[in-house]
Amino acid sequence: MARVSVHASTAALAVLFALGFAACGSSGRPRADAGADSIGAGDADVLDGAPGDAASDPDAATQDADDDGAIDAGEPDAEAGAADAADSDVAPPMCGGCGTGDWAAPSPLGTIPAGQLPELSGLASSRLHPHTLYAHNDSGDSARFFAIDESARLLGEIDLPGATATDWEDVAVGRCPAGWCVFIADIGDNDLNRTECAIYRVPEPETLPAGGSKITATFERLPFVYPDGWHNAETLLVDPQSQRIFVVTKETAVPSRVYEMPTPVTPNVRATLVFVATLSVPVTAGPITGGDLNGCGDRILIRSRSAMYELARAPAGELVSIFSATPVAVPLAVEPQGEAVAYAADGRRYFTASEQDETPSVSLNAVDCRNPLR
Repeated sequence: MARVSVHASTAALAVLFALGFAACGSSGRPRADAGADSIGAGDADVLDGAPGDAASDPDAATQDADDDGAIDAGEPDAEAGAADAADSDVAPPMCGGCGTGDWAAPSPLGTIPAGQLPELSGLASSRLHPHTLYAHNDSGDSARFFAIDESARLLGEIDLPGATATDWEDVAVGRCPAGWCVFIADIGDNDLNRTECAIYRVPEPETLPAGGSKITATFERLPFVYPDGWHNAETLLVDPQSQRIFVVTKETAVPSRVYEMPTPVTPNVRATLVFVATLSVPVTAGPITGGDLNGCGDRILIRSRSAMYELARAPAGELVSIFSATPVAVPLAVEPQGEAVAYAADGRRYFTASEQDETPSVSLNAVDCRNPLR
């Protein structure tokens, strides 16, 4: 199996976080047994490193992020990060916000490649490759995802040999032991009969495939169950300022529920998610089909097929409080079966996309901020 090297030149990207893979049923109390191995023989040299102090205390990790924008668990100070950033070919991501009413009208950027992404279900912005998005299909595809540019042009395919793609529903980018990783959520359960789901963590490749070519990647997995029965879900949120991972359920007549992966997480060890909030987005928006946290972890976008809302965390608020914030409706393009949304890495733009459904071609759409807050 070909291996993917990981960008490591920026000290600010060398934070140690833990992640993994998931299961959908219900079980007893959370547990996190140590010593599980990662997928693939010899992968330890790619994904080594233990969780830092932030892993054992999510609240402390969040407070650290609020205070200085960096987790204390092994993260370099600002001066060291600035020195190394000068040697990097990619500027550190920003996390800008946009004032209420300052988002512009949606605009199409290009046509989604129907041959590779006929059922596009998730989008996430790369943190290593400017103007690059990761996307994947819904159920029925193999275990792979794609890199596309901001005109929807296909760059290449990343395959995950040994992974399972039962019902991939969302993708996010966040911190990991390798620096930045792509998280893919195999969490769909329309019939509420799955006994196992999965969140895959894949180190961002240092070099992306080009011209539609393929590479393979290693990954880690974390099994999980819900504490209260089975749930269908299509939304994965990863806080870029910590290792915290959230799953938002897809409901039809009641508010969506938000569950968090307990920490520390250990690859291949089944955990029980923790219920943390009821989402404040109104039920009238329809079932939730996707979401994304911005680079600061202080704003989230939550969408259904026909509506989009942004929720802003209070300056002194704990991360989980964002799910109860007042939702503000923001622009959304008309899409035949819209499921995906992603902030740009700098937080000053967001992208949406749809499955093809019966429409012969669909667009990658963008909404720009007219007056960024920072």
